[in-house]
Amino acid sequence: MIRIGDFSKLAYITVKTLHHYGEIGLLRPAHIDRYTGYRYYALEQLPRLNRILALKDLGFSLEQIANLLDEELSLGEMRGMLRMKQLELTERVDLEQMRLAQVELRLRQIEQEGQLPKHEIALKEIPPMMVLAAKTIAASAAALPEAWRSLQMLLTHNLERARLKMVGPWFALVADLPYAENDQAIELAIPVQVRRGLRAGDWGNSLVKLRELDAVPNMASSIYEGEHATLNLAYTALYAWTKANAYQIVGPCREVYLSGMGIAFKKPDESSGFVEVQCPVERTRVPISVISTQTYGKELVMQPKFVTKPAMTVVGLSYVGKNENNEIPQLWGQWNMRAGEIKNRTGFCAYGACFAAAESAGEGEFEYVACIEVSEIADIPDGMLMRQIPAHKYAVFTHKGKLHTLPDTYKYIYETWLPQSGLELHEDKFDMELYDERFVLDSDSSEFDILVAIKE
Repeated sequence: MIRIGDFSKLAYITVKTLHHYGEIGLLRPAHIDRYTGYRYYALEQLPRLNRILALKDLGFSLEQIANLLDEELSLGEMRGMLRMKQLELTERVDLEQMRLAQVELRLRQIEQEGQLPKHEIALKEIPPMMVLAAKTIAASAAALPEAWRSLQMLLTHNLERARLKMVGPWFALVADLPYAENDQAIELAIPVQVRRGLRAGDWGNSLVKLRELDAVPNMASSIYEGEHATLNLAYTALYAWTKANAYQIVGPCREVYLSGMGIAFKKPDESSGFVEVQCPVERTRVPISVISTQTYGKELVMQPKFVTKPAMTVVGLSYVGKNENNEIPQLWGQWNMRAGEIKNRTGFCAYGACFAAAESAGEGEFEYVACIEVSEIADIPDGMLMRQIPAHKYAVFTHKGKLHTLPDTYKYIYETWLPQSGLELHEDKFDMELYDERFVLDSDSSEFDILVAIKE
């Protein structure tokens, strides 16, 4: 038998810790002297103590450790608990990495602008609230002030008639960003304390409704002070913040009027005072097409590799438009039938090269060329054209799976990865798809690369 002091030295833990483990039943002494109260341990208890310390180092609580050691868990159950702990720790690391990215973003902003950001963004948890709300539609921008005033008068009248107590500042619910110039929907709300006998849905078919707004666990918030005409700057800052921090807006935003009765009821040239702009957000969902592997249930988001490719000459078929009716798949169908007509081909890789459209093109249009590299230009087939692709540095992403998820991959690249990367697109705004032997049409195991030109 070993006295507690000697046992603590063998195990490199304190006597106080051993006392605590004994009191909670995690590691009881092998013997307690009934006369002196001295505690004695056996060498055979060291493996159990080592396991306790090892599990504690992994982040398990003492209660969890007791369950792991004493309930005779099967190997599968033990593995399951360890994997749950792995996910918990990984999420904690992800949170810290997100905070690190926010710090790095803040540093870049300060370095680029030489000052602190004008619009600080904070995440808040907003509880559920009962509101008295009314909505209308303003036919034009000129009709907005009168529409706001009519809503204010209507809500004020119903607030007094129903003897409701106002418990927070007025706010507007903004469903559409940016604002529409015509037929703009307007909804104004007042947080209220509901007296007995009233319930959500009262007021029937009236413009005024008593309604309950759900809690918002993650509300991105920015405090703005200035004129209403420049309130869009707060929205711009919030939108940029969501992209840089892998969030997406998931519901109507709120303009909370912290001074006076709200900017909507003042003349356009008056200061709006303080307005809090709030947008409900959630983490950006990463599409399956950009998941690289799975380890113990943890999805790992594909990271690009970077390559520099020399200039090349390509020949192929061109399409200019917005791909609104799946013209690009049709283009590839034509190209596949005619690819054999192209002379002096280099290799077997096909490219889908996306160029900025000419100035004469319509808004949102682009040029897409299904093509192959050639070593020299000779006898370009009828209906085809030649394009020069300059040398570029590329971020290379691998799209996995069928083509119907390709829009998700592009959305992830441009709306999630790029804002967080700190990199800038090349001024050519050029990208292309590279199809080689890995590409198998309509197969879940298919892969091909997307190359996005970035600034060096």
